[in-house]
Amino acid sequence: MYSCEEAARLSSRAMEEPLTPSERALLRLHLMMCARCTNFTRQIDFLRRAAHKLPEALANDKN
Repeated sequence: MYSCEEAARLSSRAMEEPLTPSERALLRLHLMMCARCTNFTRQIDFLRRAAHKLPEALANDKN
């Protein structure tokens, strides 16, 4: 099983590129048992989605 450090690294990487099936399975296993890493993963997902919406929000602000 992954350490929290490895899980955080993989969670971050998963936002940009696909993980291998074994990486995904081991990350899911870790997240099922670790509330801190689950929270971290949710936070970086929120930030990623917000960052993708920022250009549109700024364009709408100018109009």
